[in-house]
Amino acid sequence: MSWRLVLALAILAARGEDVRDAPLVPSGTTGILVLDLSASTSETAFAQTIEKLANSDERVGLIAFSDAAYELLPPGSPGRELLPLLRFFAVVDGKEPPASNPWDEFRAGTRVSEGLRVAGDVLREEGISDGSLLLVSDFEILPDEIQRVAAQIGFLKTQGVEVRLVPLDPTPERRARMDAILGGAAVLREESAGAPVRAPEARSLGAVAPWGFVAVAGLLVALLALNEGVLSRLEVRR
Repeated sequence: MSWRLVLALAILAARGEDVRDAPLVPSGTTGILVLDLSASTSETAFAQTIEKLANSDERVGLIAFSDAAYELLPPGSPGRELLPLLRFFAVVDGKEPPASNPWDEFRAGTRVSEGLRVAGDVLREEGISDGSLLLVSDFEILPDEIQRVAAQIGFLKTQGVEVRLVPLDPTPERRARMDAILGGAAVLREESAGAPVRAPEARSLGAVAPWGFVAVAGLLVALLALNEGVLSRLEVRR
């Protein structure tokens, strides 16, 4: 195999690598953050999720929901556009979050199904076929909501939409409820209040290094070494 061919493969491998560190939005998809702003939610993980999306500048849309849901940012918006939200949910520049925020009148019950429905509608209206949803919720829902959420999840799966969950207050009981409803969707936070928000890929060996690029680069180095060792030097006669 020519070392030039391997060099070309190394360049293609490098270009194909996702340079973000285990992005919350699955690679190759157009994501929407679906944020539970109901009265029952704890806001600590809001800040964690927003910061990770903004710091890596992942492109996402934003849907906020409680009893109703509405679109705040369209899909494809730079993650840094989420930063203004942080001042409502976290300490920013030494300033505590305000006692009230723009959603105080909006916050009521938890209709996860409505947030999922509106997010799915946005993906279809935008003609997005590679959509994914990042759902942040405490899943403090009434029994009649369980069936509606399961129906929405099932419909989104038929549309090829991947749903990932950041659970708020992820007690074992709530995790069991989420797992039953979401049908094995990726959960981006462990069962403790202080657990970090991170993608499933961050826990795998694949997150340590871009192994495809490393393998091709190693082959290139081996071929160059073989080239130096086998071929004789070109001597110029005077």
